[in-house]
Amino acid sequence: MKKCSKAIYTNKQMYSMIDLKGKRIMIISPHPDDEIIGCGGLIMRSKREKADMLVVYACVGSSRQLVTGHTEEKTRLKEIEKVSKIGGFRYHIMFIGEFFKLDVRPQKEIVDKIEDLSEKYGPDIICIPFGKSYDQDHRALFSACITALRPVPRSVRHMPDVVIEYEEPYSWTMGEIFAPNFYIDLNEEDINGKVRLMKAHATQDRKDPFPRSAENLRRLAKMRGVETGTSYAEAYRILRMIVR
Repeated sequence: MKKCSKAIYTNKQMYSMIDLKGKRIMIISPHPDDEIIGCGGLIMRSKREKADMLVVYACVGSSRQLVTGHTEEKTRLKEIEKVSKIGGFRYHIMFIGEFFKLDVRPQKEIVDKIEDLSEKYGPDIICIPFGKSYDQDHRALFSACITALRPVPRSVRHMPDVVIEYEEPYSWTMGEIFAPNFYIDLNEEDINGKVRLMKAHATQDRKDPFPRSAENLRRLAKMRGVETGTSYAEAYRILRMIVR
């Protein structure tokens, strides 16, 4: 009987299996900072591997902050600009001048915007927020994404090969805990960059113990790394993946 050859992969080869170079990636973020909490490592790795990235912010506006008090819209816009330069990505804002109102907007209006952006940008990969979040904006945006990114013939509209749901390090009940089935390997440079991006959203940066503190982002990346046998990782859930 002929022996089967044993496949041996170097780290470089393993990286090539999920090579981001030349890929078009779109992250759909309910608010400024959600893109970093869920995908900051991916952003820094994409920059390192020269992927093309667009971050779509659903809404930006003045808001009440439980920890720091009132935050002005113009401050958040300045933070976005700073974060985009560090992360090396372009960005688009759906709705300016409002916050925490996605759940009262007509879903069709949000769906149309996501469909139009997907058609115009033509992403290979789209990252969308956790659908079981306790935040009403996150849930509304997830629902709109599911409709906008539904399977259709490619002759009708662009359909991204990969749609993944990113992690939100907040939980309220056992039924809402994030269950990942896909991981992105990160190195020390990536996780340091993620922390730097979070700190650039200065009005949203928090000290430990807090879910989006620098310490907790590192802890979570370490834990996800343990689950994959690596130093750091970011966790996602595959909603659609087409292998060509």
